[in-house]
Order: sequence, then C-alpha cells, then structure tokens
Amino acid sequence: MERKNFDYDELTDSLFISRKDSNEKVQGSAEIGNLVIDFTSTGRIVNVEFLNISKFLEMMKIDTKILEQLTDVKLIIQKQRGAVSIFAILKTLKLEQPIPLA
Repeated sequence: MERKNFDYDELTDSLFISRKDSNEKVQGSAEIGNLVIDFTSTGRIVNVEFLNISKFLEMMKIDTKILEQLTDVKLIIQKQRGAVSIFAILKTLKLEQPIPLA
C-alpha cells in the first residue's frame, strides 16, 4: 500500500505536502508567510506546509471544497537563477488544479 504524501487538516486549515524519501532526514525549516518549508542538509526541499490554505484558494478563485475531495497532491520545486518556485497540483477524482505556492 502506497503511503499518502499529503494531509489536509480542516481544524487548522493547513495542507501538508511531502516529497521526502524514507532515508532522508529533515535538517531545518523556514517559515515564509503562510508557508513552512522543510529541507535536508543538502538543501533539498522535502516538505511544505501551507497554513490558511482555504483563504489562499479563495483569493485564487478556486473552490475550497477541493480540499475535502483530494486524492493526491504533487509538489513541484523549480530552481532557476537563484530563485525557487513551488507549485502544488491538487488532484481529485474529476479535477487537477495547479496552484503556485511561492
């Protein structure tokens, strides 16, 4: 059985997304606005927690009900010219919704 790589907590309105391999250890974290980013000793981003995700989705004009219907979430990290872009693809049975996180 494959382990789920995300968790939406309705009570705290946070979406936790992981792309950490089982042999990787989190070395540190950084909080940037509503994002908490975990990274390894090599600087690889392995987890992202998005706080107040519903408010963010509302600002993006995305129906927040998607959070209750998630079947999978894919985290995409792109590094280019010293900058990092973080995207998530929220998947339900009927929809794939990309959202920029940072």
